[in-house]
Amino acid sequence: MMKIKGFTLIEVLITLIFLAGLSLLSISSASFLTYKNERQTLIDEIRTAIQYAKIQAITLGHPVYLAPVDTSLNWSKGMILAQYNNKKNTSAPLYQWRWHHPRWNITWTGAGALNKIMLSNNPVSAISNGQFVLFNSYTKERVVIVLNKLGRIKIKSKD
Repeated sequence: MMKIKGFTLIEVLITLIFLAGLSLLSISSASFLTYKNERQTLIDEIRTAIQYAKIQAITLGHPVYLAPVDTSLNWSKGMILAQYNNKKNTSAPLYQWRWHHPRWNITWTGAGALNKIMLSNNPVSAISNGQFVLFNSYTKERVVIVLNKLGRIKIKSKD
């Protein structure tokens, strides 16, 4: 008599269910890491832009400002560094940062101009104080980046 070797249907189903469970666990942990890295990348990009703008204000010897790339109050598409020319009553762009974080909404509230961050070449009043509020529409996570008048940056995470 010929003996048939192989797995039973129950053994195959148990193995498939076990593999499906492991897949779900790995996908959920991978998406958590993706969101966490996206948040940290965005914070680092904003911090770098502010530090670069402070250096440019000191190097150029006159005030500069940061403003959102688009004309709305949402900074999530990026920001532009520009200098204002009093003689010609115009502003000239110096540098531009573009971001692609579609889940994040970034707003600025601060002293002085509503939609600009003024950076002075004078160390006593180096920057407009205020805060960026980063809100993830998918995870409902909220991060606040606080800027004080001396240009120090503090991160507050509100999950």
